[in-house]
Amino acid sequence: MKFNFEATGIGSVPFKDAKSACSVIFKQFKTIPFWPQLPKRSFLENMYVQYSEKIPGLVMNEENKTVHIDTSMVASQIEEVYGKYLDGEVKFFKISEDRAEGFYEFLESFKGAAGDGVSLIKGHITGPISYSLFLTDQNKKSAIYDKDLFELITKVLAMKAKWQIRKMRKIFARTAIFIDEPYLVSIGSSFVNINMEEAAKRLDEVVEAIKKEGALVGVHCCGNTDWPFLLKRGIDILSFDAYNFSKEFSLYAADINNFLAKGGTIAWGVVPAADTVEKETPKALASRVKTAIAGLVDKGISREAISSLVTPSCGVGTLDESTAKKVFKTVNELSEELRKI
Repeated sequence: MKFNFEATGIGSVPFKDAKSACSVIFKQFKTIPFWPQLPKRSFLENMYVQYSEKIPGLVMNEENKTVHIDTSMVASQIEEVYGKYLDGEVKFFKISEDRAEGFYEFLESFKGAAGDGVSLIKGHITGPISYSLFLTDQNKKSAIYDKDLFELITKVLAMKAKWQIRKMRKIFARTAIFIDEPYLVSIGSSFVNINMEEAAKRLDEVVEAIKKEGALVGVHCCGNTDWPFLLKRGIDILSFDAYNFSKEFSLYAADINNFLAKGGTIAWGVVPAADTVEKETPKALASRVKTAIAGLVDKGISREAISSLVTPSCGVGTLDESTAKKVFKTVNELSEELRKI
């Protein structure tokens, strides 16, 4: 699917009311609306807790806002989860309404609130690498260092992505799921030592699950990372913080070219998801995108091959509502500015 600077968002928003959040999104993102995560509404909508149901051994303390895996409990729960996975019982892995009010409101209000210009609707899932680095056992050891737990978490997340797509396709045929992988900024650091072959295998597993459901698949990383690692994952869309890292990204022109040649799209997260958005204008941000694209063209990439979306640099869930609305308005105006090209 070829894009021409259409606008969409990342996921998290600061609103506590799902109806208000969806109203803002349908107003600003008329072509590619997305369902909102509401982390300020409830700890249950934290980007990790939101997808934690059915992970064997998971212990949550909502009052203290903590989650971990108790490995002594895994054995008694794993058989049922694997059985449901092998039987393809997607409904078993649903995301409950108390963990995703924005999702359910999006489904409910879509037909009445969305206009005729919608080309795609967007959802999201936390990626297996970030999830398994975040989630620790009772000894504070990240789940990614336990091969069996890493695989188990991946399968739960893949099924939740499939469930999400099936619900979304009931309201609109064309769907995309972005896999959020913020922890990929830690690749190569002295603090995180992971088996990259195993990490690639698990990320590929979620990518493949999404593709089998007929949806487009994107990966979002809000910092600098090993870009060739992501560009080689068979994804349709690469979403990144282009406000801060477009130069670092452009260093991998050959990999970017291969990605684009296979029909890939770059989601330029050039609108800062921060208070600094107040100092920016759509024209200035459009100039940033044009400069970044010109840099790729100078490295031998055909301008016609570059399919683009525009987004905030990251989710806006930590901002105040006024600033978040400003971010969304700027993304929308930036899209209009760039589509004049």
